[in-house]
Amino acid sequence: MKTGAPWFEVSCAAAALMVGMLLVMWAQRPSAACTLSPEAPRRLVLSRQTDDEHLTADLASVDRIARRYAGSTPNDDQRHSRFVDCEATLVQQIATRHHLSPDHLRVSAPY
Repeated sequence: MKTGAPWFEVSCAAAALMVGMLLVMWAQRPSAACTLSPEAPRRLVLSRQTDDEHLTADLASVDRIARRYAGSTPNDDQRHSRFVDCEATLVQQIATRHHLSPDHLRVSAPY
């Protein structure tokens, strides 16, 4: 009678699930493009806490996306200009999407 066989099967099943999870995570990884995720346009009222938090999350995404985009080039000389260009593009998109001034967004940006 083998007592280790059920544990071996459970271990193999757990390992297979972890490999599957890693493959799914790899397939869904964000691209290095300078693009925001799709979102329906809506006017933000920044005096409301939920809208202020939404804008804060959007601006944090700008920083993360711009860094990933800038880091996708092997040329060190281009990284800063790519970051600045991408950041400006994304801030303008957020401003347009939420009917806000890009200058207001730059002032309230957490970065």
